[in-house]
Amino acid sequence: MRVRTRISADYPEMEIHVCNYEMNESVKEVAARIERAVNDTIAGTDENGIRLLPVCEIVRFYACNQKVLAQHKDGSYSVHSKLYELEEQLDEKQFVRISKSEIVNIRKIKKLDMDMAGTIRIVLSDGTQTYTSRRCIPRLKKALGI
Repeated sequence: MRVRTRISADYPEMEIHVCNYEMNESVKEVAARIERAVNDTIAGTDENGIRLLPVCEIVRFYACNQKVLAQHKDGSYSVHSKLYELEEQLDEKQFVRISKSEIVNIRKIKKLDMDMAGTIRIVLSDGTQTYTSRRCIPRLKKALGI
């Protein structure tokens, strides 16, 4: 598979093209994944109202005070889904459940450290530190390809 970038004034906005000699399952899968990555959003609420958050920009989803929050680079937003619903909806190649109360964006993981208690400390791209439960360590390792 080749990836090419073309910069030209002919394109007033960014375009992504998937080209092949035939329509097959591989082409459909690549196109669907790109579509989800570019257009997938979730509604989040804060004191300023409702905002559509691109899923790829969300650092983590976590439960706090009986609410589910989405942590975005601009702050935390309340979402109406339960964590188990989000786990089912989100791309398993991008998000992984690390504990009963948290799902993290794999692409936002900056650093992993083993803790003395047998858990893994995760440092996220925005500096947030969190821990995986021992029960979820195999799931995290599988998601990271370790």
